[in-house]
Amino acid sequence: MTPAELRTVARQLPTGVTVVTSGRGDDMHGMTVNSFATLSLSPPLVNFSVRHGARITTLIESTGGFVVNVLGAHQHALARRFADPDRPTGSDCFAAVETAGAPASGGMRLAGTIGHFACRAVHLVEAGDHTIVVGSVEECGIVGTADPLLFVNGEFRSVLSGSLQ
Repeated sequence: MTPAELRTVARQLPTGVTVVTSGRGDDMHGMTVNSFATLSLSPPLVNFSVRHGARITTLIESTGGFVVNVLGAHQHALARRFADPDRPTGSDCFAAVETAGAPASGGMRLAGTIGHFACRAVHLVEAGDHTIVVGSVEECGIVGTADPLLFVNGEFRSVLSGSLQ
């Protein structure tokens, strides 16, 4: 089995799309993540994974917190923006993006999402070529009622309307 074979099969599994944010003030960053999952209800834990060396990991380590913004199908442009490797860094990453407040744990809530999880980092685990971030949920909420944004076979999709490319 090769990495290409693994990726080809894994791309068939639909995932939800989120933007994870961390940091404070001018030292803020956000990135699109589709590996988010709930881990435990008691205690309330969530997790996601990112490649080793991702800037978001350093900010999570320094602030101790992050926000997971759950995107709606109408936010595929926002997902692309935060997935772009050439996007601005720091607070410029959020220029022209409507925000909805910064929890005390660190990170930024994005406006128009369908939900959010504000978390304190409790574990960062190296696994293969990624870091698994586990967070204790301090606050969460449903903000909107839109269909969730999905990612499958290399495309953004909606449950009801299909491809959004």
